[in-house]
Formats: sequence, structure tokens, C-alpha cells
Amino acid sequence: MQTLSAALADKGIAPFSDVSTAAEVADLARTTGIVVGHRDSNQNGITAITARAEPAGESSGLAGFTRTALALHTDRSGITEPPHLLFVACARAVATGGECVTVDACAIYDDLARCDPEALADLSTPRTVLFGGAAGYLGAVFTSLADERIAIRLRFDKLAKFSPLAARHLPVLREVIDRHSNTFSLQPGEGYVLDNHRWLHGRRAFTGDRLLYRVHANPRPSFALPRGFRPAHASASNAA
Repeated sequence: MQTLSAALADKGIAPFSDVSTAAEVADLARTTGIVVGHRDSNQNGITAITARAEPAGESSGLAGFTRTALALHTDRSGITEPPHLLFVACARAVATGGECVTVDACAIYDDLARCDPEALADLSTPRTVLFGGAAGYLGAVFTSLADERIAIRLRFDKLAKFSPLAARHLPVLREVIDRHSNTFSLQPGEGYVLDNHRWLHGRRAFTGDRLLYRVHANPRPSFALPRGFRPAHASASNAA
């Protein structure tokens, strides 16, 4: 557990293994945090993610329960305080495809700071994206936190409405995201935990009857894990 905590504090993401049941992933989450329930979870905060008979429309936020590709996103973007940690464990593997895709928002932010600072400024402007529909959260892609840290909040489906100021930068944002994306496969018993305020996650289309278990959690006070990331310019100024 110490290795998992250290990796989260350092990179905001950590793999784990030998966790393949709903109870095991929930127990792992509880060693670090307090489990947070979800619309689709059971009473213990565990969501079983498997393909349903028909693709569920993007507008309802149920695309994860299909076999189609799932665009990169952060979880629960439509609420004021999205959960800090996301645990995902594989119980049953795919037949083909289904690679996990992740992107470190620190790399996205630093890339935009170098190549398109205007885009970064506009994507950091408050109240420029409505997440989660009419009753959702009005915010920005990048939000400043304490101690020069930054959090990301993002989705590309119909539950995100971008203002003209932010929307004009979506092509360059997608290009930068593509430059920094990572892909990997999960076998039964394998999984990962990530900082939902730092990492985007998604998946490629797949065939077969894969089963994943997902748990959201917030770190316990004893596990002092700061949200988000510190961009390169902040690290450089502190080192000076």
C-alpha cells in the first residue's frame, strides 16, 4: 500500500494487481480513502462496468456501458466536487481491443503553455464550460487550486457545452491530448488508481464480455494527497 500511495503522490496514477472481485477493489479503495457512491453504483459504492444490449446514448452519460470507444474524460464533471480518486479493476478480459487510454493533464497544460498560451488562458477562464447538462456545473477545463496547483475537468460528449471562447480551442486541445496519450491493456486481476483531478481516462472499442469494477473515493485525512498537479512553470519558480 505504501508503494501505491507514493506513486499517487508522485505521478497521480498507480497500477495494482491481484485484485479481481468487487469486494477486493472496494477494500483497496478503503485502505486509502472514503468510498463515494455513484448513480450507477451499488450500496457499497461499486459499479460493475459491462456492455449492455444496446448502445446507451451519450446524452445520458452511459456510453461506458457499451462496447464502443469511450472518449477521454474526468469522472463526475457535472458536480461541484468530483471524487478525487478513481479505482478500476478488471474481472473479465475483452476478446479484442478495449485498451485503456490515459493522459496526464500536467503534460497537456505544459504543452499548451509552450505552444498556445492563448488557448491555455481561455480554457482556464471560469464559467466557460457547462458540464453535466442544465443542472450541472459551470466551470472551466483548467482550474487554479491552492499552492500553484491546477485541476482538470473535461468531457467531450453531449453533456459538455463549451462557450465560444473555449470552443474555438478544442481542435488544438484534442491535438495536444493525442500527443500525450498512453495506452495499455488490463488482464483479470489487474487495475489502476488515478487522481481524477489530474488524469483523463477512456478506452478503445472492444469485442467480448469484459467486466470491470469501478470505485470512486476521496483520500482519508491521514493520506495527505493534494488534488491535481503542479505545472512546470510553478516547479521552476519554486526551485529558483
